[in-house]
Amino acid sequence: MAHNEKQIGKNIGKAAFIVVLIGASIVEPLYVLLGGSGAALAVHVIIIGILLKLLLNVVRDIRVRMQGAGGEMVVRTVLRGLDHRFRVLGSVVIGNKGDMDFVVVGPTGTWVIEVKSHRGRIKIEGGRLLRDGKPFDKNFIRQVWGATYALKDALKRRIPKTLHIQPVVVFSSPHAKTGIELNKAEDAYVVGVDQLVRLIERQEVQQLTTDEVERITDAIRTAVREN
Repeated sequence: MAHNEKQIGKNIGKAAFIVVLIGASIVEPLYVLLGGSGAALAVHVIIIGILLKLLLNVVRDIRVRMQGAGGEMVVRTVLRGLDHRFRVLGSVVIGNKGDMDFVVVGPTGTWVIEVKSHRGRIKIEGGRLLRDGKPFDKNFIRQVWGATYALKDALKRRIPKTLHIQPVVVFSSPHAKTGIELNKAEDAYVVGVDQLVRLIERQEVQQLTTDEVERITDAIRTAVREN
């Protein structure tokens, strides 16, 4: 979530700068500065069009990221329902591919959680993740597996035990109708937010002792600091 908030702040700055440029070009028309010819007017119109398109793209990105940050807040609240034996780490960033919304470590194993705030009817068909019968624009399964492998590599250098890490894609919106009962796509679980705690507490990926949970959690924090 911290990553989303940081990017939202940057994009708001970009949007403000673009608005200033557009305002300046209206107050002091560029085509007048260029001599007031027809060609200068055409250049002015093109530049305004480009700035408006850039502004639209930035505003759209802000909206998407705000929606994503809201979804992560929902999942963070839900994860507080895990019992005291579990450790929850948010906004875990390791390397270029290891940008994880949450990592959960507990007696049932280590879990990498990718949060999606999309709406619609979500289902798995032929091993593919679909919304309203159509594939998503991005491959969320590949995304969460990339983060999982990055975490595995980071922990391999710090934990002597071979770790089995389970990726999960969770849809946080109450308007997402998953209809998926702890199902998998390419060995990654895909669940609605109402199924997440039950999945983590009841599905054992790898049995971990209390000491192992603490060592793995500390190793993840160290990997993030050294990133």
